[in-house]
Amino acid sequence: MSGYFKLVDAHDHGYRLKLMAGDGTLVAVSAYFPTKQAAIEGIDVIREIAGTGPVMDHTRREQSAHGHAAREQSTHAVAKPRLSA
Repeated sequence: MSGYFKLVDAHDHGYRLKLMAGDGTLVAVSAYFPTKQAAIEGIDVIREIAGTGPVMDHTRREQSAHGHAAREQSTHAVAKPRLSA
């Protein structure tokens, strides 16, 4: 089964989307949406961004296998992996 969106109530009386992997693993949680309609419209926006948006690395530094800072990291686009269906 492919991944799916789960529409859930937010604690602040609005809605959030949860992006779930096919096995039910939580992958991401959306920003707050004030209405259910806005959340549903947000699914289309997320699909568009996820399908076309580059990955922007804003991390400060990479960690080595031993937990030490390997080098400073600048903000730049990195290649995104392609997922097959």
